[in-house]
Amino acid sequence: MKRLKIAQQIAIVLFLSVLIPFITIGLIISNISQQSIRKELKDSATMLSAFLGDSVQNYLKYADEELKQIASAISFFYYEEDKNDFLDEVRQKYGKFNNFQFINAQSLTKRDPSFNPKKSVVKLYANIDDLDIISADLKMDILQDALDNHFTDIKHDVYILDDIGNIIATNDHDNKGYNDIVENLPKEREYNTPVLFSKVKNQPLAYYQMKSPNWTIVVKTTPNVTKKTIDVPRLRIILSLVFAALFIFAAAGIYTYYLYLNIRQLFKGIIAISKGSYNRKIRLLKSVFTPHEIVFLEKEFNYMTKKVASSYTELSEKNLELKRLDEFRASLVSAISHEFRTPLTSIIGYSSRLLRSDIKVDDETRLKSLRVIKQQAQRLSGMVDDLLVIPEIESFKLQLNNEKLDLAKLLELTITYANYNDSKFIVNSASDLLPVLADNDRLIQVLVNLFDNAIKYNKGKAPIVISAANVDGKPCLSILNKSEIIPEDKLEKLFDKFVRLDSELTRTTRGTGLGLFIVKGLCEAMNITIDVSSDDNGFEVVLVFNNEPKQNVQKTTDDKTVNTFVEPQDRTLLESQLNVKLSSDKAGAVDNLFS
Repeated sequence: MKRLKIAQQIAIVLFLSVLIPFITIGLIISNISQQSIRKELKDSATMLSAFLGDSVQNYLKYADEELKQIASAISFFYYEEDKNDFLDEVRQKYGKFNNFQFINAQSLTKRDPSFNPKKSVVKLYANIDDLDIISADLKMDILQDALDNHFTDIKHDVYILDDIGNIIATNDHDNKGYNDIVENLPKEREYNTPVLFSKVKNQPLAYYQMKSPNWTIVVKTTPNVTKKTIDVPRLRIILSLVFAALFIFAAAGIYTYYLYLNIRQLFKGIIAISKGSYNRKIRLLKSVFTPHEIVFLEKEFNYMTKKVASSYTELSEKNLELKRLDEFRASLVSAISHEFRTPLTSIIGYSSRLLRSDIKVDDETRLKSLRVIKQQAQRLSGMVDDLLVIPEIESFKLQLNNEKLDLAKLLELTITYANYNDSKFIVNSASDLLPVLADNDRLIQVLVNLFDNAIKYNKGKAPIVISAANVDGKPCLSILNKSEIIPEDKLEKLFDKFVRLDSELTRTTRGTGLGLFIVKGLCEAMNITIDVSSDDNGFEVVLVFNNEPKQNVQKTTDDKTVNTFVEPQDRTLLESQLNVKLSSDKAGAVDNLFS
């Protein structure tokens, strides 16, 4: 079976899930709206007919009561002239009555209100006494004025008909609907209740039949009312549904277009990866219609290709790294064998000399030999300590016993230990130098390595300057030796493993190239900030003792240790503060300090 594309599937789904439900919903809503409005039209027609019927009856009843009051008042007048003057005053004041007449009660058999269509009046009667009756014509123009003036907001046609179908009052001045009313009006009617009698369901008709007088009030729903309440809303509903459907189809079409283009980009990226193009990235055509999942897939796919490319590159680099590690191993073996051979040769030579029985060794020679043996043994011990501390630094298993130490005394001890060739030291120590918080053995190892490095690379017989003072409430130590200027790119690599300033072919100093790497690792573990610089004055190492236990140890990567703990201070400011804070009574030059 042929698989449909996404666009085709979305079109079918939209047709089934949008168009058909919209048509069904439109029909249901239109029918419900039509039924509800039709019910309202019927209710409004019946309520209006009942209201008008009650209003007309109340008007006639009120007029009849007024005529009875007039008849009662006339009984107090004796002269005819006075009676006529009173009736003229009533006619002028109220204006609703006309044609007052006095009738003998015995000559009048029927006294019900009667309508005269020619004069448009209703004849009313009231007893003056047992012998006389007064009659008056009630003007029906008032009903017409009420329909014209007080019922202008009514959208229905209203007809007030007499017992033979003549129009008493209406707001339909063209009488367009009169013939339909006469044809459809039932012959037998219910009295004093509103009744629907229309055959057109969207144009209901209602009548209200009165008894006295025998009038019929008819309310007709006009085509304009039907159009405004049923036809127009139904058309609006249909148009709204059509526009909504068109909008949905347009939005779905645009969405499908962008989705299809972006999915094609994903396909192209997958095909490129399958063919070995690991650097291929997906670039989507992003818009408001681009879903989050597609953007997420793009990011993850690009991240995956980046990782694959990075892994491929890293694999290539690892191969080179293996070669370099093999070279490092050879270098380490060569350096260690070379560095161990020299002190061992000295120890073996001088010990053999002391053990010889064929020659006599005087006391001075014996002491000198023993001093050399001790110094060479110390060298071997230092190199062994350096080799043993490297795994602890790289695996974060370095055990520290931090305590408060006297830095001045520690300097004296380590200079004595490290000064194997009687180098000159200038020690400037502040009198108020604060104690430092560090591990005693590890700090000695750091200082010995730094002093050993300063002695090895010191130029000529220049003295090595050591300064110690408090800067910003922290003990600081500066070690300065005279040397050639080291470029910035090499300064950044001095703390790496197996890094030496001289090359393998031009090696002029001893060492394994691990000293500064060990110093950096121990300083980070003891929360000591270390910084190096090189200029015309020489090579300088500055230590800042933060005197706080180290909370976190930064992870090492390959053979490089990353330092992210303490922000380096301004070297110029630090050096100036060191020089200012030195105590004059402790500062001075010491030649062959501990010889």
